[in-house]
Amino acid sequence: MDVLFVVPPSVYLGLLLATFVSFTFHAVMGRRQNSGFFYLPFGVAGFAGGALAAGAIGATYMAIGGLPILGAFVGCLVGLLVAHLVLT
Repeated sequence: MDVLFVVPPSVYLGLLLATFVSFTFHAVMGRRQNSGFFYLPFGVAGFAGGALAAGAIGATYMAIGGLPILGAFVGCLVGLLVAHLVLT
């Protein structure tokens, strides 16, 4: 159980926000009943990619605990739009 304390809290916050955005996107744009779990990996990968890209270029707007929320949110939406295009 000590492994859970090694992971930074910003990782847990990022996973929570990416999951929330992914399932909200599924509720708004989803066409199939079980497509929510299809959107989740794309949302998490886009969220992580957006956070890493925002951190690399120094665009740390709305950062919470070292996690650039705005860049990560934009990356998550881009990943979810790509997933939506693949699904349709």
